[in-house]
Amino acid sequence: MSLQRVTAFAPSNIALTKYWGKRDHTLNLPLASSISVTLSELGSLTVCAPEPGLSHDVMAVDDRPLDDAGMIKVRRVLGIIREMAGSDVHAGLNSINTVPTARGLASSASAFAALAMAASHAYGLDLDKATLSRLARTGSGSASRSIHGGFVQWECGQKADGSDSEARQLFAADHWPLTILVAQVRDGKKKVSSTSGMRMAASDSLTFRGWIEQCEKDVIACQAALAAKDMERLADVVEGNAMAMHGTMMASRPPLLYWQPATVGVIHTVRNLRAEGTACCFTIDAGSSVVVLVEPSDAGPVAEALAAIDGVETVLQTRVGEGARLVPERG
Repeated sequence: MSLQRVTAFAPSNIALTKYWGKRDHTLNLPLASSISVTLSELGSLTVCAPEPGLSHDVMAVDDRPLDDAGMIKVRRVLGIIREMAGSDVHAGLNSINTVPTARGLASSASAFAALAMAASHAYGLDLDKATLSRLARTGSGSASRSIHGGFVQWECGQKADGSDSEARQLFAADHWPLTILVAQVRDGKKKVSSTSGMRMAASDSLTFRGWIEQCEKDVIACQAALAAKDMERLADVVEGNAMAMHGTMMASRPPLLYWQPATVGVIHTVRNLRAEGTACCFTIDAGSSVVVLVEPSDAGPVAEALAAIDGVETVLQTRVGEGARLVPERG
């Protein structure tokens, strides 16, 4: 077994049809399959260094020690890797995020995909993407999708052990090289985590059962829209799926509402732009920020329109990107 210091980058991803409901909370197994788009520059850069002198795993994120809840998930992933590698050596980890946390932008997806990639190689493992996807999923469900680039489908699977719940690439990044705009909403840092919100919806929402049934239909419709590169069809399924997910939250008791007034402003702006002939659509993960997919030729005017909305703090611009990858160590 060869131990070494390894650095990896993993991108965030935005679900086009959502993951909102688990059949197993420990293994992060979803009740429905989902489709996502991988972002380019936004993600997590993680260094993993196994150190024989450490008595336990330690990790810092953006130069701050990771909290206990986060470390439980990190140790779960590292424990699986050590078992596969036949090692009992603990690791020191450091991660830098280029995606805002707790804003509905899937920061945990990039974090655990980068961790899985870096740590598996640090412990001398060379895992295929399917295995890496399942490994990343044990830290954060959506991390399974960040292993791959382009447009990705995460299969919900049927097996109790999760061995058939992994992500695969549907289309490469260059299949439909859309521009992706992220409208960050002021005061949008969420107070209820995705994990807690998911539990609330599953147990207390009046519409949850119908939501899961619709998700499976939406996955099929989304596949077809992406294959045809048809923005109108994509908008129909993606916007409807996002609104339905947030509808299950609002139908919870007590209701869960992530949106801010600017969130609604972005929704109306995108719909108006599309009605006027601009090829764009929106989606919203578990937060208040809104992600807009747009043809590159229209990206400038759309970004300007989003930035002009009262309450929109920043408009980030990226594109469809590649998946998790190793980063060479600087000499």
